[in-house]
Amino acid sequence: MKRFVLDGGDVRGAVLGEGGEYESLALDGPGFLWKKRIVVEGWEEGAGEGGVAFVRAKGARCVDKNGEDADGVTPERVRRPVVLDEAFAGLLEGVLGEGERKMAVTGVKDMVKGAWGQMEMLQSTNGGTWMVANITAPEAGPGAAEQMKAIAEKIEAILASTGNGNAPRTTADIVFTTVLLCSMADFALMNGIYVSLFKKPNPPARATVACGDSLPKGVKVMVSAVVDLGARDQRQGLHVQSRSYWAPANIGPYSQAMSVPVLGSEHLVYIAGQIPLEPASMEVMGTSPEALTRPWVENFSTRAVLSLQHLWRIGHAMQVDWWLGAVAFLTGEHIETQARLAWELWAKMHARQEEEDEDDGDSGLDVWDIKYGGRAHEQATGAATPRLPNFEVVQSDAVVPAFFAVQIEELPRGCDIEWQGLGYRCGGLKMAAEETDYGRRIAVSTEQNLSYVGVEIDAEQSPSDVESHLQLVLQALPERSDGSHTIIYTSQPLSRVPFPAQVVPCKSVWGPRGRQLAAGVIVQRHTPSS
Repeated sequence: MKRFVLDGGDVRGAVLGEGGEYESLALDGPGFLWKKRIVVEGWEEGAGEGGVAFVRAKGARCVDKNGEDADGVTPERVRRPVVLDEAFAGLLEGVLGEGERKMAVTGVKDMVKGAWGQMEMLQSTNGGTWMVANITAPEAGPGAAEQMKAIAEKIEAILASTGNGNAPRTTADIVFTTVLLCSMADFALMNGIYVSLFKKPNPPARATVACGDSLPKGVKVMVSAVVDLGARDQRQGLHVQSRSYWAPANIGPYSQAMSVPVLGSEHLVYIAGQIPLEPASMEVMGTSPEALTRPWVENFSTRAVLSLQHLWRIGHAMQVDWWLGAVAFLTGEHIETQARLAWELWAKMHARQEEEDEDDGDSGLDVWDIKYGGRAHEQATGAATPRLPNFEVVQSDAVVPAFFAVQIEELPRGCDIEWQGLGYRCGGLKMAAEETDYGRRIAVSTEQNLSYVGVEIDAEQSPSDVESHLQLVLQALPERSDGSHTIIYTSQPLSRVPFPAQVVPCKSVWGPRGRQLAAGVIVQRHTPSS
């Protein structure tokens, strides 16, 4: 067992139950849990074929505990994992230390508001994925349940009529959805119908927000979906259904993440929207009476860091190497400060960390030590954890990935921030950032020819010019084509969307360093090598 023992006596792996490489049995435990203890009269060891060994407990029985067995252990002495791990606790400490600077604001620009017209449902195919965007059904009636039922019927009809070759797609092929509500009061009505669409394990990852009167008149629900056209057995899902100290359980019929292969070893990883729930209690962080006596910026920063930690932990579990981009959905009365803080967290998590001196030194173990000297366990316990972000895959100057802070009306559970990111698992990628006539552009291209571009359209553009300016932006992008997925976040109503694009109507959009934008645009395209 010595190869499983770490410095300080801790054991690597599961201490009780299935450990993967060894088994363990518990014979006694703290008195407040174990009313009796197990006594074993003897052990019988044996060996089977193929190097299998076993041990049999003989004469095992339960005996009452007496005073001498009292261990003095109480529930209060049981270690509870801290909510924030070391990296994110340090991140929170850093932004709180800079709080006064973050509170200095330049003022929110008034944007001329108008009414959105009815949106057209649009479709686009990009490599191995197919997007069906802006599905609404105001004609079904005024209620969210009526509209969601009609939307569900539309989705099933579209999937049944369009397939990949001779294999029509089903709702089991949907890997990500964006659900926009008029009001969070309609969440339960929508969810009751939505859940009926997904009857198999690993439903799609999902982001759900309420846009209020930013949605077209009469629209209570709008759904966009990403459909994987590849083989179902190649996908990987993460569906957290029980409470833990690790990350929140799902609060709806969705997976925390869905990973789909692009080509070779590359995978796109769709992560569900992450809100600041404490995993063990499933309560929103910072809403206790005690917390409410603290400054709002401290509570918001804590929630922003916790929900970002959820995103990171899920990314680690799904072996994400790099984030292509992220959106921080926000609500509240201090939007500019919140947007600046969210950006600061995102940027700090992508700062290249200084390597520890010992990481660069010789471990002192040679091949003989490892193979014959019984010291392989020293190498195993010193193994590095996978890094996120993994700068080793970046084959150019590293740039902070695309970021938008999007102000909407409401979030689930009354939260004021929800992080939603798109991860990538790959062997190599290149990045570039440039200022153009149409806005700042951050581009990522991978070895397998997937490109992901984020464009910031500055709020200085007059509202009447946003639509024409947006058209020029998309025409100028080499990545923009009928075979790409485009998402537009904007507070400015568009009379029409003349190209296949998912639209997220919102109250305001913010970019890096808390700069207000007229719109944020994401263009994703995959061009397989010929």
